[in-house]
Amino acid sequence: MARTVSAARVATLVGDFDRSPAYAGLADALVLVIGDGRIALDTRLPSERELTEALGVSRTTVTRAYAELREAGYAEARRGAGTFTRVPGG
Repeated sequence: MARTVSAARVATLVGDFDRSPAYAGLADALVLVIGDGRIALDTRLPSERELTEALGVSRTTVTRAYAELREAGYAEARRGAGTFTRVPGG
């Protein structure tokens, strides 16, 4: 069974991230907590909708932040399963 992390836990971990622009600040904060192990590898991240509500940001902010994570190699989208953490280069 895959690990999951709640939207509330992610909100606590990323704290008061830089909001100019918000998607980049959120992506940077997520890279930090994935990179240092506070969110373990191969953990399912919350849905965009759940994280949007927990952080009080727009859905576009979360969508773009997740896209940044995927492009940087810190996340992988699995069709029908969600977005999972990883690190660049495996």
